Amino acid sequence: MVTFSSLLKTSSRKSVLVTGCDLYAGYAIAKDLLQHRGKHFEHVYAAHFMDNDLVRRLVDKGAECVKLQIADGIDSIAEAYRKADVVVVVPPVSDDHWGQDSCVYVHAAAKAGVKGLALCSKINAVKMCKLPMLKPLHEMEKAFEEVKGKVEVASLMRCSLHIDVLWLFRAQIASKREICLSADAGAKFAPLVAADAARAMCHMLIDPNIPEGVYELTGPEKLDFKAVAHHAAKQIGEDISYKQINRKEMEQFLKEKIGMCDCHIAFIGDMLEALSMGLLDKHTEDLEELLGKKPMSVKKYLEKNANDFKP
Repeated sequence: MVTFSSLLKTSSRKSVLVTGCDLYAGYAIAKDLLQHRGKHFEHVYAAHFMDNDLVRRLVDKGAECVKLQIADGIDSIAEAYRKADVVVVVPPVSDDHWGQDSCVYVHAAAKAGVKGLALCSKINAVKMCKLPMLKPLHEMEKAFEEVKGKVEVASLMRCSLHIDVLWLFRAQIASKREICLSADAGAKFAPLVAADAARAMCHMLIDPNIPEGVYELTGPEKLDFKAVAHHAAKQIGEDISYKQINRKEMEQFLKEKIGMCDCHIAFIGDMLEALSMGLLDKHTEDLEELLGKKPMSVKKYLEKNANDFKP
């Protein structure tokens, strides 16, 4: 059985390239891979659209950074991919051209002749096509189906909503004692922690017993944002409630107070809309199987990060 681990073990380069490293999902994967540099990997390339603090942190940790954008086209992206044995495609939702031929990030893997390809997507991406900022996810999955037969090892990793989205609203939670999002208060989902998803990807690349395939990653329990607020109140020691607000108000907060780019803001808005539509109402054991232990719960996440949400 050929796995990512066996592929990298027999390579002279032992190199991995991760896209989307200017946002936390890609950053977390590259950061985890860097912890294994010198043993399983010799080179970790961090591809990014924006120059920001996350990219600078990866450079400080030893990553070799590559600036990529959808507008570069398949030839330029493939040229960057040729540095690596394995490419981990984290959707570049910070890119101004997200949604305009985003599949180029997947097709470039075949053109570059990389040996391994891992694509990150979202649970139920096929049902999200009516949401414009999520439609590219399904298109990238279709491109993955076309490309996977042209590489030696290929895996698709679909994730639920990351509970880390709360961190963007930490100042608001601390000052107003409210979690104010556009998602329906009673919509169920099984949120996972981005760091767990990153570790799962890393384990898939280094563990010789993990085969290629499709993995659907969720947190250990299904709950709604009313329950999240309840956990937050207990862990932070404050009376915290959940308030559903309109999407425009939420997006204005993210732009003016957090300084996020328009594409990323719209992506989060569509993810919360997908949640409200019931498209993230799914729980699996895949994450636990990849980690070899129970994933972090929302309660544990809030306990660990309680100080970030306090006044």
